[in-house]
Amino acid sequence: MDLTDFLVEAKRRTYGSGAEPMKLDDGSKEYRVEIDEHLYRDRYFGGNPFIGQEVVYRNRKPVWSMNYYGKATGRTPEEVFSFLGKALGLVESKKPYRGPEKYVEGPWSYTFFSRGNINSFWGEEEIQYDGIRVHWLKFHGGEIDT
Repeated sequence: MDLTDFLVEAKRRTYGSGAEPMKLDDGSKEYRVEIDEHLYRDRYFGGNPFIGQEVVYRNRKPVWSMNYYGKATGRTPEEVFSFLGKALGLVESKKPYRGPEKYVEGPWSYTFFSRGNINSFWGEEEIQYDGIRVHWLKFHGGEIDT
């Protein structure tokens, strides 16, 4: 399994699936997915706002990572994050960082853009409700030389 396929599968099995993260002793929460030689760890702090890091290991060596920071700014965080989970479950292999470039469901819309490629990238996502921004997130990451 290559890195892109693994990332898509891992993201669909974690936040994008509605699964509950593990609560760790340091106050963080973490999702973990292991398939063959790959391990995905998504560890974050906070609730609203929140900050986190995803790391992919191949044969126990870190090979890829992404950092992110975001906040719900309108509606209730529960509503916003519920919609965000749906969007993240639709992650695409062409840009396996967050959700699809655009997803709309009723008054909710999710958009994301990025620059670069899986080896070095940055981007932002936004959720709007009836055209009003209710969530934003910034992210960046890429390959790790081991």
